[in-house]
Amino acid sequence: MDRPLNPFSYDQTWTPVRLSSTFSLPERVGKQIRHVLSWCFLAIRHRGKPPVFIAWPDLPSKRSVLHKICRELGWELTNQPRKNVQGVMRFEDATEKSLPLPAWIQHAQVPILNKQCVDIRKQTLERHHVTAFGYGMQVNPLAHEGFLVIKSDTNAQHDGRIVQGPLPQGSVHDTHVYQRVIRNQDTADRWLDLRVVWINGILPHLYLKFKHEDERFTNLTAEVKLATVSDWLAPQEIEQISNLMELHQTEAAELDVLRDADDGRIYVVDINPTPWGPPEQLDRTHAQTAIRQMAKNLRQAVVTK
Repeated sequence: MDRPLNPFSYDQTWTPVRLSSTFSLPERVGKQIRHVLSWCFLAIRHRGKPPVFIAWPDLPSKRSVLHKICRELGWELTNQPRKNVQGVMRFEDATEKSLPLPAWIQHAQVPILNKQCVDIRKQTLERHHVTAFGYGMQVNPLAHEGFLVIKSDTNAQHDGRIVQGPLPQGSVHDTHVYQRVIRNQDTADRWLDLRVVWINGILPHLYLKFKHEDERFTNLTAEVKLATVSDWLAPQEIEQISNLMELHQTEAAELDVLRDADDGRIYVVDINPTPWGPPEQLDRTHAQTAIRQMAKNLRQAVVTK
């Protein structure tokens, strides 16, 4: 008898999780053992097979937000077919997602988050930003008079640097983007990034990430606070972010948002659909509050019954 196409209709509880070949053999064995032990704990907690959330193709690190959310919900997080699946998320840690979703996910009768989120290059973000906000960040590096920012077009490089424009011919490359300098300083002259959480149309909270000037283009922070979205973003700005995420076909991600102290406008400079977090500098109580809120929102996004 042929096995049905949709594997969510049968049980594969003990299929090992698929791990990257970059891990050594001892690391892979250790991770498999920890996954089995975690599953046993969840089975005891639920008095039976636990609910499942599938991340594909990459299995999220324990430092990832998704891993912590599933732990809070008491769901098994795997990248293999299972029964009792609550939802699926494309979780591919790459700027351009090249792997097509397999048939067993394509035919799944459950919500699939970030299914069409396959291109998070900064050039793509710029196009969508102009459409959603009516303005963007890009400048012509060969003609721009004054300072400008050079960044890699690839996501999560944190390699931005400020240079004097205009740039000479031959120094401009399509592997980089060239943007206006955003003076994202608050009233106390601190460099401030807004890390905005987005889950299926809901912005549960944001993080205030204060940075030293020499670290403004890095992932390092001097201080992090949990904040209410409505205290930092106007209703029109929230609507613009929603339009941006719809254009980006992204249901779950974290956004790096900067507010320019000169023109008062916000700029979404990065979209990360595979985030780690909450930020390390956030105190433990607020970090747990953030995880609980995101867990509630993810459950609402995928559980329809």
